[in-house]
Amino acid sequence: MGLFDKVMSAVDPAAAAAAANAYSGGGGPMILQPGWKCDRQIVLKDPAPESLEELKAAVDVSDPGSICAYWVYAVMCLTADYDIGMDMMKYLYADIEPFGRGFTEGGASGRAGWDTYFNDRIKSDEYRWLPRAYFAGSVASNGFHPAQPLTVQLHYNDPNTNTLNSQTLQQLGRLNIVYWVQSNAAGNKVNIELSRFDGSARWYVTKGTSSTSLFYDQRAGLTAEAKAKLWT
Repeated sequence: MGLFDKVMSAVDPAAAAAAANAYSGGGGPMILQPGWKCDRQIVLKDPAPESLEELKAAVDVSDPGSICAYWVYAVMCLTADYDIGMDMMKYLYADIEPFGRGFTEGGASGRAGWDTYFNDRIKSDEYRWLPRAYFAGSVASNGFHPAQPLTVQLHYNDPNTNTLNSQTLQQLGRLNIVYWVQSNAAGNKVNIELSRFDGSARWYVTKGTSSTSLFYDQRAGLTAEAKAKLWT
């Protein structure tokens, strides 16, 4: 057998055949489970992951709701440790075009993050509490300190889910679901798009801009008393 023939041949034909079969059927039917198409409350592992490896052990990649909830958590982690938060986000995210806006670390300016306001907010105590407000029990009266274990309330976005699937399911073999989360600060709502691809059982976040949306400025309604409790 020549060198090129070896390149094109499996080292272990039986293992290669098994892998191929797993890929072709591993994702199951390209339909959304009824239990996903509703509002859901996702409770994160307690204690919450503090590293990428702990996140991998905690998240259920076959459940879009789990991916969505841990995405909110990963974005919040940026404000404590940028590298750990970014590693978590990269694990949960898939960059796809043309139906998803790219996740570009560094952005057009080449700085870490996406744009100037985002970079400033993940480092400033004036703003970096904002992602905390999307967790259950995180309210003004307690300085937006979420309850333990961390819990995220997901709201199913049926119209956006159906629109995305009409664009990509048949043409690209990409199944989608959209949830939105709501801030307890001023009610800001953030859509989070998730997708899986034909032949795979794994879900990914496919809208990177949802990360910056979690930092949408909601300080205006905070009283002086609430502000005093943010970091105490």
